[in-house]
Amino acid sequence: MSDSMQSLKNELVEQAGSMGAVDAKVASREMMEGPPSADPDYVLPGFQSVIAFAVPLGTDFIHDYFGKVTRMAFKKIMYEKYLLCMAISNALAARLQQEGFRSESLSPNGSYRPESGGTKPMEFLVPDFSLRYAAVASGLGAFGWSGNVMVEGHWSAVFLGSTITEAELPSDEPLDKKLCDDCRICTKVCPLEFVQRKETQTVTLGGREYTYSARSHHLRCLLGCGGLNGRSRDRKWSSWATVPYEYPETDDQLVEQYLRALNDPKAKYILPQLGLKKKDQRPEWVLAAGRRSRGVVYRSLENTNPTCCNCLLVCSGPKEKRQELMKLLHSSGVVIRLEDGTEKAVPSEKLKEA
Repeated sequence: MSDSMQSLKNELVEQAGSMGAVDAKVASREMMEGPPSADPDYVLPGFQSVIAFAVPLGTDFIHDYFGKVTRMAFKKIMYEKYLLCMAISNALAARLQQEGFRSESLSPNGSYRPESGGTKPMEFLVPDFSLRYAAVASGLGAFGWSGNVMVEGHWSAVFLGSTITEAELPSDEPLDKKLCDDCRICTKVCPLEFVQRKETQTVTLGGREYTYSARSHHLRCLLGCGGLNGRSRDRKWSSWATVPYEYPETDDQLVEQYLRALNDPKAKYILPQLGLKKKDQRPEWVLAAGRRSRGVVYRSLENTNPTCCNCLLVCSGPKEKRQELMKLLHSSGVVIRLEDGTEKAVPSEKLKEA
């Protein structure tokens, strides 16, 4: 590898850091060999390198978020950090293009592959390219039990980004050390139990095997993190989702709830966050994602309404901190939405009275 490519890589890593990333690492073509969503050829045929980076979310807002005091701080952070991830990715791609290398920036979320042979951009929520896989393959971080990527010093409270390029940059090494201590608290803060406590799944990247929690049907995450159903199985606590659906025991119930939400007045306020105004009417950011443009960064601040991300945010400090957040979440009641749009948490035993 030439000195000029090492110098270019150093410049790109420094640029990412100067814009707010905590770290940036490079994975080679060989290191990204794995499942379809790990293949950058889908985005940039002939790629040679992926630059993966992480942007920290901070932790000051998490206590109030889990305690159902307010979600407004996280709303602003989510909106701004997604924009920052896109800005960093754009900047790295632009610098590489100045050097004559074809390069593509990537949206930090909301950009999915269409169904095989289909035309709808959000059929199965398979990303154009997995930012998690790039982060792990490059050594930026390691999988936690939840499947989220943990970055040293920040646990999993980060948003990820990547830039794909045909430049053959010097690569880094995957982490050999384990960052997750297997507390599995992430499984206890997921209201619809998407993250499994005992069962595992394995992915192979660049010849290395990585194991983390098996997931249930992905609609559990879409309904929960999307804000359409956030009440726990025992109905004693919830995420910030306010639609009062029952706990879905079967996959058929998941599908029924999703289809019901499309025409449910109680879910109307949250649909724009998912890119679903009506069943057959999609806003510009979803259409942009379908064109593999900029995905979620088209979404307005108004329509950025975080309701969960619990598995990501609970893993934001030492085990004692995680346990404190879990207990806070479980004791903070159930969020309801009043007719004037006001949201408030009420104790589960008073739910029928509210």
